[in-house]
Amino acid sequence: IGQIEPEQIADLSFRSTGRLLELNVAPGDVVMQGQVLASLANEAQQLAVERAQLSLELAQLQKDQLLAGPDAAQIAAAEASVMSAQGAANAAANAISDADIQAAQLAYDAALQALTDAQTARSTAPGGQPQASYDLLDAQVGEASFNAEIARLQLEQLQNGSSPQVGAAYAQVDQAQAALDQLVAGPTDAQVAQADAQMAQARVSLERAQRQLEGTQLTAPFDGIVTAIYVERGAMTAPGMPVITLIDTDPFHLSVQVDEIDIGEIAEAMPARIRIDAIPDLELHGTLDRIALMPQNINGIVNYDVEVMIMDSDSRVRTGMTAEAAFVTGFAADVLIVPSQYIRLDRAGQRAFVNLLLPDNTLQETEVQLGMQGRDVSEITAGLREGDVIAVDLSGDSFSMFGS
Repeated sequence: IGQIEPEQIADLSFRSTGRLLELNVAPGDVVMQGQVLASLANEAQQLAVERAQLSLELAQLQKDQLLAGPDAAQIAAAEASVMSAQGAANAAANAISDADIQAAQLAYDAALQALTDAQTARSTAPGGQPQASYDLLDAQVGEASFNAEIARLQLEQLQNGSSPQVGAAYAQVDQAQAALDQLVAGPTDAQVAQADAQMAQARVSLERAQRQLEGTQLTAPFDGIVTAIYVERGAMTAPGMPVITLIDTDPFHLSVQVDEIDIGEIAEAMPARIRIDAIPDLELHGTLDRIALMPQNINGIVNYDVEVMIMDSDSRVRTGMTAEAAFVTGFAADVLIVPSQYIRLDRAGQRAFVNLLLPDNTLQETEVQLGMQGRDVSEITAGLREGDVIAVDLSGDSFSMFGS
């Protein structure tokens, strides 16, 4: 004896906190696996998914462009940049005139003369002066030496055509040429690896955003029936807080306990007959689905949990109904049977007897041989013939005939 149970039962809850925006089902509704049952307010999550999707598409486009290489317009633009930089460098180099060089030479000569004068002033300074006076003369010599070196460098740059402006211009030429060479050569391994890394990062961001959006939707994990709803539309929910109870009744199961004495008589896949207390006229067929490996010992009584899968369906059957399962341990056809209630066993349980009705309406206790025994009927292998009438003696002088 046990209770009718569903195949699966689940209390569903959201994975994130939020306000219940949509409730798409009611108790008693049949739903399919993956169907959205309820949703939280999720505008921010939807926007995050859209942004992440655009970022992934952009990263893919950039990688495709990188692998495709430059087109004619890009190469032409890079060549134009080289030519423009070269023209700027030539213009800077040609801007140096003889007058500039002469002016630099005069400036250098003047700086040398100033250095000579400072050195002479220091070497001819009379003794006995304060130390600060000598320090000032030394500083003047150092300043004159620095100015002379600057003038010399400026003169050399003009004489060699390498003024700072010219150097910077030629550096721009080198940079533009390098960019052109790289464009023609195609992407490097480092550039491809960087593009792959950007795509991987965008994909991870999209998956994270999708999970956050899915956390705002409650979907059915299996086909089933909604049995309860615990939250109203507009209410706040939190992770782990039950929102909907869903059960799978296809098929129903019956969980029963079998005594250790009988457990050896049954096996998985064995057929069973199921009767439900609340529906006396209904008999269902089932299959033994599972026998527990470990027993339960309650007050010294050892039982094993046995699960029976109900093969038939009936709209009157409900979860929690009390039912009884009878397992068919054997089967025989075209045999002589009598109702089991007409059979009497001796004290040792070794011999069986029935009351045979004689033609003079008296009863004769007759020993019979039993074959298969059931709750309702039992097989007779010897001691009776088809057509014999048996009875039960309810009082000393009378009897009642129940069947033949």
